[in-house]
Amino acid sequence: MTESFPRQSAATRNFQLGAPRSFTICESGEQVLFLRSESGRDSVNSLWIYDVVNRVETKFADPRVILADDAEVPAAERARRERMRETTSGITSYSTDAIGVNVTFALSGQLFAGNSTTRELNNLNVEGPVIDPRLSPDGNFIAWSNGKDLFITDFSGKEVRNLTNERSVNTAWGLADFIASEEFGRMHGYWWSPDSDSLIIESVTDADVQSWWISDPATPAKAPQEIKYPAAGTTNATVGLERISITGEREPLRWDNDSFEYLISVSWQKDCNALITVADRAQQQFVTYSANPLGLENVHEVSDHEFVEVIPSQPRWLNNQIVSVVDNRQSDTRELQVAGNTISPAGLQVMSIVDIKDEYIDVIATQDALSRDLLRIGFDGSITEISQGGLASATATTTELQVVVESRLDTNTRSYQLRRGVKTEHYFDSLAETPNFTSQVHVLQTGPHKVNTAVIFPQDHVHGSKKLPVLMRPYGGPHGPQVQNGALSYAIDQWFADQGFVVVIADNRGTGGRGPAWDHSIYQDFVVPVIDDQVTAIADVANHFPDDIDATRVGITGWSFGGYLSALAVMKRPDVFHAAVAGAPVTEWLWYDTAYTERYLGHPEKFPEIYEDHSLISMANQLERPLMLVHGLADDNVVAAHSLSLSGSLLANKKPHTVLPLSGVTHMTPQEIISENLMLLTVEYLKEQLGVE
Repeated sequence: MTESFPRQSAATRNFQLGAPRSFTICESGEQVLFLRSESGRDSVNSLWIYDVVNRVETKFADPRVILADDAEVPAAERARRERMRETTSGITSYSTDAIGVNVTFALSGQLFAGNSTTRELNNLNVEGPVIDPRLSPDGNFIAWSNGKDLFITDFSGKEVRNLTNERSVNTAWGLADFIASEEFGRMHGYWWSPDSDSLIIESVTDADVQSWWISDPATPAKAPQEIKYPAAGTTNATVGLERISITGEREPLRWDNDSFEYLISVSWQKDCNALITVADRAQQQFVTYSANPLGLENVHEVSDHEFVEVIPSQPRWLNNQIVSVVDNRQSDTRELQVAGNTISPAGLQVMSIVDIKDEYIDVIATQDALSRDLLRIGFDGSITEISQGGLASATATTTELQVVVESRLDTNTRSYQLRRGVKTEHYFDSLAETPNFTSQVHVLQTGPHKVNTAVIFPQDHVHGSKKLPVLMRPYGGPHGPQVQNGALSYAIDQWFADQGFVVVIADNRGTGGRGPAWDHSIYQDFVVPVIDDQVTAIADVANHFPDDIDATRVGITGWSFGGYLSALAVMKRPDVFHAAVAGAPVTEWLWYDTAYTERYLGHPEKFPEIYEDHSLISMANQLERPLMLVHGLADDNVVAAHSLSLSGSLLANKKPHTVLPLSGVTHMTPQEIISENLMLLTVEYLKEQLGVE
């Protein structure tokens, strides 16, 4: 019996298992370390080494060999992986010294260390749990958090020291705070000095953060889990930094924490002072300090009357000058700047910095939001295309070598290359499976705002033969473009189309990659621009394919912001949208976290009417179309109360609807059977509601 696509997609974690990842190039250029599982169905990562000279990939650390049972993951590490959207197990991350020879990682809360040259590997048997271990640049020390304090040991594991010795029950050291990891993309809570003689360590005090309780009604004997959740308008955790030497001397790094609640990033480059970036609560002002011997010196500021976006991997130092990526409202461009001078051209949206050299800066950038190009920008304004037209990233670089990961829609391929200049030296083996079909995608620009819109027909559809119902599959929220030139961008969408739909994905205003004006067009309005762009997409697609689109039968489904958008669509525009499946929807923005919600909607005390206008619960009396709510009961990001409360309001207004609770499921759905059946049930529900045979 042929395996179904939903089962294959679920079993392969959307075809990500078995692909190499997390590359590190040794300084000598002789080895490359990376993670990879055994197959496209295996979720347990091992640590591998590629021998550049002999061109051989060899397994270095196999979790199944070095630790028979790796199922016991510490609670703080599980939470960290949830923030990272990590669905694999085994060795999910590792750290090396500056030259890439000594290695450390955690497995089931235990600390391992080894040498990639000699291939020696040891369990250091330190008292755990061990979370986020990282080596000092010189390779002599390993630091980690146990969820409470920050510890270090020598490389042998014989001399363990607690650097923070925290006595307060509400303060922890060495882990990124919830807001940083969920909204700012910062996953670390400590940073080694380049000289390996000290660390900057984050403290998080959550005494005043409200407690929420996550329980599983399917297992009533299990105690609820307490989480400290800073919902919009409520108190954030207090974060601080201390510089602590490896011998225990401590120096607080103080800024005006009342005015700048958020710690955005810390960067500590060789021969440079550490850079510390903080933001005010409204995220309208970002300040970067240089941690000088005499204190913190303001060296860079960015402000915006609406909000400033967090842009990864910057600011950085280059020859005592600040390299930054800044949104220029006048040119409508996200620019690359050195000491305040722009070196990238207008219209090129720089998404992140990859590497900085004396002659050039490598960046990920886009001109159309469809691709993520790896470009080399010279200080004379010259641009060299390293990878263009697909979704590219450079995950490791040295003076001569670079690992380039590329996913392309035009060739339906994913590649993992070691390059020396423009020459590919090696293609890393990928054991990932691929779908047994090729997605057939039409990309249009729809509506007055030229929204990037993908249209996917069933593989066997003959154009002009019959009109098909429409299935909208948006995300629609900030930072969430879906219409992109990646090999796997539309695999699931093609399967949905093959069930008898025309699938339409519209990247409405606000989804990112189109410039500052686009990003800010949804400021304090997640409703009108988002819904309008979805509606005009349907109309334009119907006009473009007049003999193939039945716009009288339109379903919509999405997850998270896409779930909010799906429920919003059938409530606000029942004349256009006829049925919805809303997964993990934010139904009440007062219940979502401070940083994300207040960045776009403002503080609820200042703008209560905006929150009222965006509440799906307040709109419950407007529902006239079929709606199914799907929610994981263990979700600690968009808690299940969102869907359950909306269901209560719908019931109070005598509005029929369906609720599908998922016991034990978080905001992700990595469970194979659940992922598969969700796809099948979504199709079954929408077919029934739209009258599709």
